[in-house]
Amino acid sequence: MKPVVVDVLLALAVSSEVVCVLGVLFSATVYDRLHFSGATTAVAPLLLLAALAVAEGVKSPTWNGVVDAAALLVLNAALTHATARVARRRLGHKELEL
Repeated sequence: MKPVVVDVLLALAVSSEVVCVLGVLFSATVYDRLHFSGATTAVAPLLLLAALAVAEGVKSPTWNGVVDAAALLVLNAALTHATARVARRRLGHKELEL
């Protein structure tokens, strides 16, 4: 049963990446492309982590996967935000004040 679950999770991870790549290719604006590129590091890493946890159990590779998935989630959010700010400035909008 384990190999089937792992294969399904891996197939879902790959299909989510394909959907995100198609979204980036066919998006109309830079903000839409950022939306899809942000999803690439939110959905698939969690599915890969779930597949790793099912395959390996609670071992060292699983904890490495947890750290990697968390780093992708946190760092991509910061990178997407910074990219959107630069795109906003380049499109001629003024800087937002907080």
